Amino acid sequence: MEVTQPLVHTLGRSLMQRYGKRLRRVMLDLGLTCPNRDGSTGYGGCIYCDLAGSGTGAAQRQEDLDTQWAVGLKRARRTNPQGAAAILYFQSYSNTYPELAPLAAALDHIRQWADVAPILAIGTRPDCFSEEAAHLLAQQLPYFDEVWIEFGLESADDAIQKAIGRHDTLENFYLACARAQKHGLHRIAHCIAGLPGEQENGLGKQVREVIRAQCEGIKFHQLMVLRKTKLAKMWMDGQVELLTAEAYIQQVANALEILPPEILVHRLVAEAAAEEYLAPKPWPGRQKVHSAIELELQSRGSFQGKFASIQ
Repeated sequence: MEVTQPLVHTLGRSLMQRYGKRLRRVMLDLGLTCPNRDGSTGYGGCIYCDLAGSGTGAAQRQEDLDTQWAVGLKRARRTNPQGAAAILYFQSYSNTYPELAPLAAALDHIRQWADVAPILAIGTRPDCFSEEAAHLLAQQLPYFDEVWIEFGLESADDAIQKAIGRHDTLENFYLACARAQKHGLHRIAHCIAGLPGEQENGLGKQVREVIRAQCEGIKFHQLMVLRKTKLAKMWMDGQVELLTAEAYIQQVANALEILPPEILVHRLVAEAAAEEYLAPKPWPGRQKVHSAIELELQSRGSFQGKFASIQ
């Protein structure tokens, strides 16, 4: 019987092959900060980042790690009632900044959950990832099947990084990825489509840099306007033009065609809580966007990595 190769090499499909199920992320919040919030490089964060640091806000609600884990595990057990069920994901802010003590203490605590959550993921900025941070995460490798470090690339243009209040650089991204690779950590890059000033091929440029940095995974996001962000005011003042769903689908399909098939696609589209989300509207749900991207590739007679060899 002929086996049909999937159009996109998604994390969900990979997890099904490895674990026989899709593990669900359990978000953990340490209540940390970022250098462009505390004044080291800027104040107020990136224009699109909300007061919870693009996370759950659990630390602001005084929820400790055990409470956060219990809530997340309950949700994960709805689809995975037995055995491995989750990915432990330190999402909010930059988890290797300003110093490593909170993360180190948290890692000591969460190892007890590794049988249920066999994958550990840490989100941070490239400019916040020191040799000491890499060493700390490498120490977790004996306890978990994999340790992922998720770097926000967001744009491959340093001028746009500055314009959006991010103040990081492409060079920092390269250095961070090389450091993580040296320590045996899996590298995942976050890429945003539709940032102000970004050229139409900006997402493709990001993908090319992700390939050069030898990342093993990628997340695609559309620019979203959330409440209590700098972007919200810019949008209300008419200063920002957002991508339509149709344009986003085209850009991601183009990016996937040059993305090597071995790189895992961890996310094809971003979501936000309805009470925090302002725009773009209307916007289809996650599964509809996934389907639309694959249908677009199918209509082209294409697939992830079709043009990867001509990079």
